[in-house]
Amino acid sequence: MKKFVSLLVVMLVMLLVSTGSAQVRPGSFTVAPTLGLYTFEGNEDMDQALPLVGMRLGYNFNKYLGVEGYVHYAKTDNNFWTPKDSVDFTGYGAEVIFHLLPNYKLVPFLAAGVGGAHYSYGVFEDDSDYGTDNYKNNKFTFDYGCGLKWFLSDWFALRFDVRHVMPIDRFHNNMLVSLGLNFAFGGAKKTVAAPVSAAEPVMEEVKPQAAAEPVVEEARPAVAAAPAVVEEVVSPPPKTQVREEIDEMGRATLEVLFDFDKDIIKNNYTKDIDHMAEVMKEHSDIKLTIEGHTDNVGKAAYNKNLSQRRAEAVKNYMVTKGGIEADRLNAVGYGQERPVASNKTRDGRAKNRRVEAAVDYKK
Repeated sequence: MKKFVSLLVVMLVMLLVSTGSAQVRPGSFTVAPTLGLYTFEGNEDMDQALPLVGMRLGYNFNKYLGVEGYVHYAKTDNNFWTPKDSVDFTGYGAEVIFHLLPNYKLVPFLAAGVGGAHYSYGVFEDDSDYGTDNYKNNKFTFDYGCGLKWFLSDWFALRFDVRHVMPIDRFHNNMLVSLGLNFAFGGAKKTVAAPVSAAEPVMEEVKPQAAAEPVVEEARPAVAAAPAVVEEVVSPPPKTQVREEIDEMGRATLEVLFDFDKDIIKNNYTKDIDHMAEVMKEHSDIKLTIEGHTDNVGKAAYNKNLSQRRAEAVKNYMVTKGGIEADRLNAVGYGQERPVASNKTRDGRAKNRRVEAAVDYKK
């Protein structure tokens, strides 16, 4: 017992000092084998169940809300009789899981659910021989509690669970404590850093073939599928070419890609925005429309707000860092309404998490 408590303390300390980025993925399925301890209230005449082995299966509707089904088993003793009688104890049920801080490596959560408990005794043949409903074979249970998930990668976490379990037949107060391994499958990943960096050398190869170079460098994760994307994904041109483009065509474009569920401008796009700001300083009579977009993961209303925040982030950067007057910039969020690629693939969703901006200049 002392070793078990010491292990719990060590795990909690490691969890509390950890830092990281969001790991709970909407639409993901989870599998979590567990090992723990189950203690019975004294008037149930049962010894504590240790070790308690179990399994949890879950699904995350979004990064905050999920459900889990569980089952656990332990062999213990009933100390009402002399000598003691062995008991096979099985618990099962379903819970609602609410993640409090899904955007961090350490994710605390709350849980509540209903289920049942089955007691298999070795002495008596049926419930009528027990003499009291403390020794019924099956009981309905209600439970609530909390836990922590410590994500070591985007698909694997350690978890710690505590539950107050209440059998209802004759109300008891039992306690479940467990440690587990949490495996996640599917769902939307939180970052697309690898695809973005992988696309950069490809862009350099196709740069000489571009018919007309745009204002800024694009960093789309994939370019082979659509020629239009290939034309846009190039290194930022010199200022002279930008002015040339506006003078010849009366239009220049800007595009900035974002990580999943983020409105923070990544460093590799600041040069692109700086170029656009310089163009606007050269042509004081032009204005810029900044349009924010998202992929289709999550609710439409949330994505609408996220896209507006992305557009405002680019606008604020151009005002505070670029020195452009705010009344020359218009920020509009379109949410998931205007995808430029399929949301069925990871690369397609990465392309849709973007801000586009267009300068229209009448010569």
